[in-house]
Amino acid sequence: MQGFPEKSDSSAPYSPKCSGPAGRVIESESAPQSPRGGWRWFRFVAPLVGILAAIWFLVRVIPKPSRATYPCQRAAFPIASSFVIWLLGAPSWVAGVRHLGRKLNGHRGLTLGVLAVSVSVPALWALDIMQENSQAGPVADITHWHWKPAAVNKPIGIARGINPGRVVWTRDPLATKWAGNWQQNSDQWWSENNTDQSRVDAMLSMTIQKLTSTASDEAAWQSLFNFYQKARGFEVKGYQSGEVVAVKINLNNSAANKTDNLIDASPHMVLAMVRQLVEKAHVAQKDIIVYDAQRDFYPAILTHVWNAYKDVRFLQHNPPAANQKLLGFGATPPLESPRWVAGVVYSANNSTYNQAKNIPQQIMDAKYIVNLALLKLHAYPAMPEYQYMEKGDDGQIALTMTGKNHFGSIQGTPELHAAINTMQDGKPGAYSPIVDLAACPNLGAKTVLYMLDGLYGGRRWKSYPIHLPNPPFNNRVEPYNNTDWPACVLASLDGVALDSVGLDIMNSQSKNNTFTDAKGNVIPRILIRENADDYLHDMAEPDKAPSGVVYKQDGKPITSLGTTEHWDSDATRRYSRNLDRAGGKGIELLFQPLNEPATAAPTGTMTNGQATLACADNNARIYFTLDGTTPTDHSTLYSTPVKVPAGAVLKAVAMTDDHRDSAVVTVGQ
Repeated sequence: MQGFPEKSDSSAPYSPKCSGPAGRVIESESAPQSPRGGWRWFRFVAPLVGILAAIWFLVRVIPKPSRATYPCQRAAFPIASSFVIWLLGAPSWVAGVRHLGRKLNGHRGLTLGVLAVSVSVPALWALDIMQENSQAGPVADITHWHWKPAAVNKPIGIARGINPGRVVWTRDPLATKWAGNWQQNSDQWWSENNTDQSRVDAMLSMTIQKLTSTASDEAAWQSLFNFYQKARGFEVKGYQSGEVVAVKINLNNSAANKTDNLIDASPHMVLAMVRQLVEKAHVAQKDIIVYDAQRDFYPAILTHVWNAYKDVRFLQHNPPAANQKLLGFGATPPLESPRWVAGVVYSANNSTYNQAKNIPQQIMDAKYIVNLALLKLHAYPAMPEYQYMEKGDDGQIALTMTGKNHFGSIQGTPELHAAINTMQDGKPGAYSPIVDLAACPNLGAKTVLYMLDGLYGGRRWKSYPIHLPNPPFNNRVEPYNNTDWPACVLASLDGVALDSVGLDIMNSQSKNNTFTDAKGNVIPRILIRENADDYLHDMAEPDKAPSGVVYKQDGKPITSLGTTEHWDSDATRRYSRNLDRAGGKGIELLFQPLNEPATAAPTGTMTNGQATLACADNNARIYFTLDGTTPTDHSTLYSTPVKVPAGAVLKAVAMTDDHRDSAVVTVGQ
């Protein structure tokens, strides 16, 4: 290979090539020959360095692509890529350099300068591309993931509900059976046989009865509708035939052709809710709309519900896909796309939001909404070390529970992302559009029930189901392929209280929950992003928003949407109303573990028309009724012997702080 022309010594002039008669380039006879030393070493060392850099980069990065961002690979990549570019263009490059040397009349310094530029520019360009690609999407600084609750048992806001501030949390570990084969697309968590439908139905039944202090599902729904109507200032007459109930679910990872195991609303929880509405609340199938206006339904949800209730309506982002039309439920299944209309006014940035003001006409026309969100966080670092399972950006906000669920009820969701992103406009004390969505008369204000589907749960917006290792779950986390899952459902009539409990649950599961990667890095499986409860504070006290924004709907200031506080400890999980049943002002948490030993049932004796009750568990409270109805925690609390009138039927139940309610007993018969 010829290099650029060299002088043999300082006194020997360089004679350029000239053209012969036929235009052929010939060497001048006086042109000196290149010596064997000088720059000859560069011809061998440069390719060798390039080959070694390429081998090093490929060997390290192919097994683990995230290593491309390591400093050593950032150094190797431009050298390797430059070598490949040089190799591919070597013939033309060599000819070009020779030609350049002739044109510059042998000026070695100038030739070397141009040569350096020709090598360094592609190298720098390749390095810039590599660095740009390594930071595609917002790469988070881990310091943004160290949220801690500021104080415990310091409630703010005004508690809402039949039992103000009550959150019911029911768990049945036998309800979920998925083996955790997250990389397989043939045994997904959402498959028919991986969740026990009857146990999910039982959890939901228990939850709404405890939430309303009723003894039947029918009575629970009657209480829910009556409470909603009273709270809104409407005539209290219960549910009326023809009124539409919309169920907002979370389908952030769904598509019409979904086959993966990323977390979405569970078909089993959706069916349990539909069954409650049809069978217990007596809502006609055609008057139920299950929806997420930003995503399309994966077929498992449609078939699971339509197999039982073929006339239930579904609303998704796009018109029905071909495979959705072929589910065997007729030529025109009740699957709709939104008819967008203006429906939301924002207390800030209203002039800059456009499509974010639009909601589906179908939801505008609905009388009631069930906000059925997921027990799921929204954010997790996008740094390479944290991308060991699912990939994706680090999200915008800590939680994606009932508050953020209505981002799937509007058309222009991306317009709101900057406002909640803690690395953009969502700084501490900033305005939150979540407050307006929750109070909007056409959306959040129509909520008759708030729920969190915690059958599998997630640690980020794009997440596989997660294991929760700490009490009360005690899931195994290693290996991932095991059948331990959260297996729970939570509900409340206070959406602020419900998201507060969800935050405390996920924060408790972030502790002592790490693994060590191949490089020795200790990686937390769950992290809570900064400003996690800021929107809850604004919802609880919208009139005291640190941003100074005056939250308004219908031209009137928004009043408290609920109460927020943090429990006393991860071990006892008590809120202010648990600690002080009479004087507490915040949250009351009822944890209902199913398929665990209940407390001992009360015993009773009758003497001269008086009943004396007792329980083997000295920490249990006994409630009773005298009219034969099932006692609840709203019934009379037993303290002294009870006079039982002739013909009366005394029934009693024992309840504990950990909510292991006893069987109901009848005394005196």
